[in-house]
Formats: sequence, structure tokens, C-alpha cells
Amino acid sequence: MKIVVKNTLVNYEQFGQGPEQLLILHGWGRSLSEWRETAQFCAQKYTVTIVDFPGFGSSDDPDYAWDTYDYAECIHDFLMKMGLKKVTIIGHSFGGRIATILAAQHAELIAKIILVDAGGIEIKSMAVRCLHFFYAVFVKPFRKLLSKKIRNQFGSADYRVLSGTMRDVFKKVVNQDLRQLFSEIKQPTVVVWGSNDQVLPVSYTKIYKALIPQSVIRIVWGAEHSPHLSGKKDFYDILKEVLL
Repeated sequence: MKIVVKNTLVNYEQFGQGPEQLLILHGWGRSLSEWRETAQFCAQKYTVTIVDFPGFGSSDDPDYAWDTYDYAECIHDFLMKMGLKKVTIIGHSFGGRIATILAAQHAELIAKIILVDAGGIEIKSMAVRCLHFFYAVFVKPFRKLLSKKIRNQFGSADYRVLSGTMRDVFKKVVNQDLRQLFSEIKQPTVVVWGSNDQVLPVSYTKIYKALIPQSVIRIVWGAEHSPHLSGKKDFYDILKEVLL
């Protein structure tokens, strides 16, 4: 199914007819397809909605370079158009960024959030800071003189596979730190993390726990950045505990 939100055609699917509402937001570079099994699992209690973010899956690209707050506005408008209120959100990685903004800024719509290996904390080590300094001083001024192959070595894999507007979107969202919003989240919050996440370290859970008032931590031992895929059984056990 598709609906126009924020001048963009957005793809979504729904499962179940439960009295409570659950929204699942996928990670960067992913799509709703990897969450269908989870949606079906939760459909015994909830009406579950999964959405393709604009620029991913079967949704259209945004018509300009959105930042994280533009994506949050899109999902807010989606909820309003669909008439969904008191929604529980599962937000994975980039989807966790959006869940964070919605919970902080639209508390009347959001009942609870589950942040799964969520983005939103940007801490650069000294090594990364030095690399950025090297790039800015010695590479960026001469970037146009380098071959495309060499230029690509300085971009992330996520960036290199993108084109057009979505490259500009990536540059806007990748470094947006949302910690200033954490203390504004008053809803019950479950922070779920794969213990072997190589993208966002499990140590970030301590920051969430310290800054979000009603937060609890659940670790999926042995799982990586996508515990709903790499630690499915334990992940579903956690969902049973906190949702079902």
C-alpha cells in the first residue's frame, strides 16, 4: 500500500487487527521487508505497521535532501494521515533516530519506544578526529584532481552505493547527534542491543540508560547490529517480555 506524505509516495504494510498500535521503522539502507516476520510475530496483540522510509524500499526518493528531522516530520505526518495514536515504536538503527525525535517532540502520539541498536549518539575518537583533520587539510582541497576510485576510498560504503539526492541526505543525517533530546523522552523506553555490534558499540547503552528517565537495557548476546536477524530467538524473547 502507498500513501502520499510530505510530497512523497510512501510504501507501507499492515498486519493484524489488535487493539494497540505498533509501528516498525527500519535502519539506513534497509527496507520494511526484513521486518515482516517480526510484524507477523507481534500481530497477535497489535495492529502492526511497517514503513519504507523515503529513498528506500518501494518508497520514492524525497524531493530534496532531507535531514533526520525531515524524516521524523514525514513519519509524524504519516501517523496523522493514518489516524494512528498512542503508538509503540520499534526503531532500528536510523529508525531509532526517528523514534527518538518522535518520542521527545510528539509525546501525545507515542506510548512507548523500543530502540534497537539505535543511531543518535555521535562520539568521535581521537583517531577519527585526526583522520577528519587529515582529510580536510590534505585531501579535500585536491579532491577533484583525484581519480574516482581514489576518491571513493574516503567515503563510507553506505555513501558510495547512493546517488543523487540520497547522497546529500546521507551527509546530513549521519552526524546528527540527538543526545539533547534523550532527557525529554518520558515514555517507557527499552534499549535493545546486539552484544557484538560492530557498527554502534554496545557501550552506548549506558548513555541511553543514564539520559532517558524510564529506560531499561536488554542485550542480545552474540548478536550483531541487526539482532532481529542475527539473534532472532533471543530478540523475540525480549519482545515477548516487553510487548506481548
